[in-house]
Amino acid sequence: MKYVKNLLFIFLLISSSLAKAQLIRLEAGIGATQISWLENEATADLNVQLSIQKKQSKRKFFIALKAYGNIHRSNVDRTKYTFIEPNNSYSTKINSNDELFSNYRGSEAEVGLMWNQKTSILPHFYPILSLYSKSIARKISTKISHYIEEEKYSLHGINAGIGVVIPGKIETTIQGQIFEPILRDITLYGNYVGVPYSSTSTTNDLCYKAKIGFKKAKIGALLSYEILNLGAAENKNSKSILASQVNSLSISFLYEF
Repeated sequence: MKYVKNLLFIFLLISSSLAKAQLIRLEAGIGATQISWLENEATADLNVQLSIQKKQSKRKFFIALKAYGNIHRSNVDRTKYTFIEPNNSYSTKINSNDELFSNYRGSEAEVGLMWNQKTSILPHFYPILSLYSKSIARKISTKISHYIEEEKYSLHGINAGIGVVIPGKIETTIQGQIFEPILRDITLYGNYVGVPYSSTSTTNDLCYKAKIGFKKAKIGALLSYEILNLGAAENKNSKSILASQVNSLSISFLYEF
């Protein structure tokens, strides 16, 4: 979450000095996401987006932040999960019949530009280019031990897409985006692992996102679907992590201040 706080702090410094010459908008909202990964889980989400646009300009700068965490935890399929046996005397060993549970949490930050941002009574397209950073973590626990292991994936790269605005009493916005991760970092840590082990994935599959939004006056709703391809990692000091795919469907309700 440090990079999210830093991006927000930098943006506030810039926007405060340029406020008189710019059009500045703040949107914030809450929502929920259904994540289909190694388990199926639902999360509660917090969203905020700040945008800045010079008067008479069709180019808009924006920064969007999101944080999410579990509403409930899910059971882990023991046949598909291999944990590291403790190599110390103080850790409680897991029995073969102990239930395992998973919890998901994560965050994302996006900084970029949108072009062709204009007021029009006709539908119009606009391109999007941004720097995108996403992290998602999966924590494993039992009824006795609340913290056994955690896998954390961080992806940083370039996001590009195109959108269309359909004006009307309720404005409709549709976007399609492709995310090219430049850096993928996978960290494994926990009660049985000891020090965190970080690995950089060599795979670099593209990721995809589609959005559709509706807005009337200052109130809006956003529905998005994301396909996130997580890379694999091998570390002789811990364990191998297979590549996996995260499919998430989100809905958010927004208010413009």
